[in-house]
Amino acid sequence: VTGPLPQPRSSETMPKQNGDNNSLVGQMAENSMAIFSVVFLITVAAGKTILTKAAFKQVDFAYPVILSGMSCIVTDLCILPLWGTGIASFSIPKKDKLMSFGVVTVMTALGMAFQNLALNLLSVALQQALRATLPVFVVIFERIVLAKKHNGWIYVALIPLTAGPMLCVSGSTGGDITTLGLIYMSLGVLMSALKVVYLEKIVRSVRKDMGMVSFLFWLDLFMMPILAPWAIANGEVFDVTNWGQKGSAIAWGFLIMVSIMGGLRAYSINLTVKYASALTKTAADIFTQALTIYCSLVIFHTTATPLLHAGIAVTIAGFAFYTAIKYNEKQKAKAAAKAQKTIEEEPFLANKGKSVESV
Repeated sequence: VTGPLPQPRSSETMPKQNGDNNSLVGQMAENSMAIFSVVFLITVAAGKTILTKAAFKQVDFAYPVILSGMSCIVTDLCILPLWGTGIASFSIPKKDKLMSFGVVTVMTALGMAFQNLALNLLSVALQQALRATLPVFVVIFERIVLAKKHNGWIYVALIPLTAGPMLCVSGSTGGDITTLGLIYMSLGVLMSALKVVYLEKIVRSVRKDMGMVSFLFWLDLFMMPILAPWAIANGEVFDVTNWGQKGSAIAWGFLIMVSIMGGLRAYSINLTVKYASALTKTAADIFTQALTIYCSLVIFHTTATPLLHAGIAVTIAGFAFYTAIKYNEKQKAKAAAKAQKTIEEEPFLANKGKSVESV
């Protein structure tokens, strides 16, 4: 009996279909993580600044150096279970990098404490505007000390990054600005700029050797011997005994939440770099600054003068312009490095009289 020709079994096509489905699911999962990482970064970064200011103003915990130390302690306590459960690997700083790690620790502790001291005395809008002057300090240090030349557009971007904060200072009134707060913030940005100029490569190298979690643990731990004497010297340790809400569980819970945000911010940055593009991270930074400033105007009832609004707009525009130029420079550098690597890996092209572009 002649029957119909046998049809190929459907199972023969299954591996390809399963592969396509797995690829699609994997892509969707990766896209979901990219979206989550960016939203998480913006929420944590903006939330940390606003909640820190709320700790000073609403909870009346006007002890910035102690709060900086609390952030270090709480973060380290949260890391211990990650080591214990094997979620994160344990490692310690290498002996040959202890001195470099110590310098990084000092710069980080000074920068964090000075900026918290400033945030206690300035409005969030003004503090964030002054914080945006970091590229100005970095470019000046690199040009004067390291004789490093930059793209001409970088210097153009420094104009709004200088003019904007000056307008914010002129437009701030009453309790939103103090001379001491301006000094603290200038010192904080100065410390951050020095770390960027001199220690950025060291930070990356040490963090790569140890992993992000271990790096954060030891950094916070080593900052304590700096912050503790500071809190004693400026009298915060003695004044905190007079804190009116020391018996409130809600107030302490709020302070612990603020302290945890410091560690979460470092994690959120690492997560965004892992799952999202550099351009997305750049856009998120710009949006975070704008969101933080304008939310703070409403939450803390900051007196919003026309000059302050103008300064904020100019600062954000300058920051966006600067980050766009830096992003473009990095992309060009990556493309050049990739092209050079291709030439080195394919020397036979030269023997055939062809260039890489002609292939």
